[in-house]
Amino acid sequence: MTIIAVAVSGIIFAEFFGYWLHILLHNDKIKWLSRSHMQHHLREYHPSKPIRLNGIYLSSGATRANIAGIGMEWIIPIGLLLVAIHGSCHLIGVPAAYQIAFTGGALGWSWILFGYMHDAMHLKYFWMQDAPAFIKSWFVKIRRYHDVHHYTFDDQGVMPTNYGICFFFFDRVFGTLKEYQSKFNRAGLAASEKRFAYIHD
Repeated sequence: MTIIAVAVSGIIFAEFFGYWLHILLHNDKIKWLSRSHMQHHLREYHPSKPIRLNGIYLSSGATRANIAGIGMEWIIPIGLLLVAIHGSCHLIGVPAAYQIAFTGGALGWSWILFGYMHDAMHLKYFWMQDAPAFIKSWFVKIRRYHDVHHYTFDDQGVMPTNYGICFFFFDRVFGTLKEYQSKFNRAGLAASEKRFAYIHD
């Protein structure tokens, strides 16, 4: 296995783990994780507020602990899992170069997704809007998917769709992809505000 293949496996790992972690952040099972993430959804980018602003991203991480603008609800689970993976790799004798390539791929990709591209979804103008047609159309589509993620609530107050950031492969695999916004569920939003009222504590 080459170093490049190991780095790519780190990227695939980041996509897969990021998908499931994003679901965890929305399901209220571990409140301190959901609190941080739902501040983004129900405070900075509440459905009653603009989802995009001129030249500014409203980071909920700015008022709490973060690394490079990425909240600890992402950093801590990813960090713990990487420590466990490195410990296991060390025990079975995986070369250090492979471990570094895997971690570099995973962390680099995670920063691109959560520290760069996600913020771009909330800007009125982003350079990809003036990029060649295939890049522009891809960006407009994934931004629409992200908007659907923000505006879709089920009756229990959970946001059940589009957990990917740029690539929605695992949403397609696990049936959580929704391509277009349906009628806004106001009762679902009210249930979400009640369910996650502790984000304001």
